[in-house]
Amino acid sequence: MKRVPLICILLLSLVGCAATGRISSEKGEGSALSLLDLSGHPANVYVGISGPYSTKERMVEEAILACAKSILLERALALESTSVMQSSATEGLLVFAQKEKAYYDDESLKEVIDALELLSVAFDDEAGSVVVARYLAHPPTRRSYVASSGPEGRPLWLGSLPDADGYRFGIGSSKAHYFLNDTLEASDFAAVQNILDLYTEHAYSKGINTLREGDLSSMKDTLFQTQRGLFRGFTIVDRYYDTESDTYWSLASITE
Repeated sequence: MKRVPLICILLLSLVGCAATGRISSEKGEGSALSLLDLSGHPANVYVGISGPYSTKERMVEEAILACAKSILLERALALESTSVMQSSATEGLLVFAQKEKAYYDDESLKEVIDALELLSVAFDDEAGSVVVARYLAHPPTRRSYVASSGPEGRPLWLGSLPDADGYRFGIGSSKAHYFLNDTLEASDFAAVQNILDLYTEHAYSKGINTLREGDLSSMKDTLFQTQRGLFRGFTIVDRYYDTESDTYWSLASITE
């Protein structure tokens, strides 16, 4: 799998056949976050969010690219996570560092964009542009899971992961960043990391113990751990915003 730079392609000619509008910056009904809910659409419909830019043209372009990226991530997503933790017998946790890398193949980006049919375009001060598009190269199949909520409006998957034949699920969260698209990207990445933690088949760990002779207080333990995974069918199934904690949650799925 080779990672290549994104090709910036202006596709505003597609906007003329899509419904356009403006949405509220509040996080309730009609908000940018509510427009990311695709549960009423078949699985070949995708959503992209741009973040604020100086022109509407640039925002729409970035949102279309985000739709295409979702399709490419669904085809194949490789993830590598490395962590280092050092603790002391007397001082507890001394060092913890974690580094993640994600890879996907975007060589067919133009081909994917050419097969998109825009269904709606909306603009928002916080989100920039939100584009909903149908990928004509995929049939309109059912989604892997349609979320339902409990009595307080919280999705049931926050309490336990869904169970659906042929799919595996993970949950991620993120505190609010300055831009909504950055927040959602962080939450989505945490969800795929959760899948890696739960289902990885390629993990390596090594522990090192150091001790100065005759000095038990100098004992330090260092743990190195690496995980790798290649996922097919990666999809963000549902999102939830917790107003009390200002936290965004993502539910992701992959195919088994």
